Amino acid sequence: MTDTNFEADTTLRASAEEGRWDAVLAEHWNVGRNQNGGILLATASRALAETVGQPDPFAVTAHYLAAATDGPATITAAAIKPGRTYATATGELWQDDRERMRVVGAFGSLATRAAEGASAFPTEPPDLPEPSKCDDLFDLLTRGPVGERALTRSLRNFEIRADPSGGWGGASGDEPSLRGWVRFRNEDTVTPTMLLALADGFPPSLLGRIDIGWLPTIELTVHVFRAPPPDEPWLRVELHTRSIVGGLLDEDGELWDATGRLVARFRQLAMLLPRG
Repeated sequence: MTDTNFEADTTLRASAEEGRWDAVLAEHWNVGRNQNGGILLATASRALAETVGQPDPFAVTAHYLAAATDGPATITAAAIKPGRTYATATGELWQDDRERMRVVGAFGSLATRAAEGASAFPTEPPDLPEPSKCDDLFDLLTRGPVGERALTRSLRNFEIRADPSGGWGGASGDEPSLRGWVRFRNEDTVTPTMLLALADGFPPSLLGRIDIGWLPTIELTVHVFRAPPPDEPWLRVELHTRSIVGGLLDEDGELWDATGRLVARFRQLAMLLPRG
């Protein structure tokens, strides 16, 4: 469906000005005319990690100030808390002389934390059939009331398999939800930075339960706990819409690696806008 390459899609070119990078945002990450918020977060986070000299995101929060589209963009980053265990930086993504996103993030080494840090109270992953025995979410979406227009260019970068026992949408009266497997369609390994893109990579879990015109993200936070094992592209996912109040929607989710270990948790606040 796509010829995406995550490394190429998030490549930064250092500017002559310190703390500034140039990027080219790819059209195949668009949702309509606008860039997917997860790929924007992943791209900017690469600049923040480079700025503080730490490889992996621990906790990253983005506030989306205006929509960005495909094409050239500029990212600025500054360290605000250096450190050997973790370091914190802030960043901005600009396009056409307008700030589109502001980010703050903590970065360190997940490999070091895995070797030295304590672990307790594991979060259990959903019990799922193997991906080949789950439903292709694209098929479910196109057969549903939304149809082909649910398959945005950004969504086509992923393969999503829903639990056949009710992993998509949830029963009437329950919280809208998604439970199943996800992988990048053209990648064999998932890096910690790629988890940031996945955090905003799914269709809304309430799709088909309520009429959606547009669902712009206001704020997105991702916590990354560990790196998925190499050459294990499938991740388990569970996603829930918790509430809609006054047109504001909060949705949260968790990702586990193929062995059942929690790798990331994420939450976003979005605005539910009517059609037309």
